[in-house]
Amino acid sequence: MTVTYSDVMSPELEKLRDAIGSTGMIDTMPDEFYQDLIDYGIETSEQFEDAYQGSYSSGAEFCETMVNDCGDLEQIPNFITNHINWDDMWECELRHDYFMIDGKRPGDKRFFSKYF
Repeated sequence: MTVTYSDVMSPELEKLRDAIGSTGMIDTMPDEFYQDLIDYGIETSEQFEDAYQGSYSSGAEFCETMVNDCGDLEQIPNFITNHINWDDMWECELRHDYFMIDGKRPGDKRFFSKYF
């Protein structure tokens, strides 16, 4: 799908930007960020709050943090966890349940659950 952006923000994008801004969860983002949210079906601040998982530099970092936060790695020795391929985990497992949108800087990726 190709989206063409103009210099004028649509009322739909402006409303979403203002609603998300009022949550205090993220700083102001480029218009493309809000358009991507709408393309994924996030149209309200409530949907945004339900779906938003945080900012990470990559899918691999997101996966590793998620697994660590769940406490699933505490029982596994480091010599095993040091060989987990977190990029593969993102590509093969989690990208089906989550999506990422580029933030305003290179390496700033925002992650969202597809189930909101």
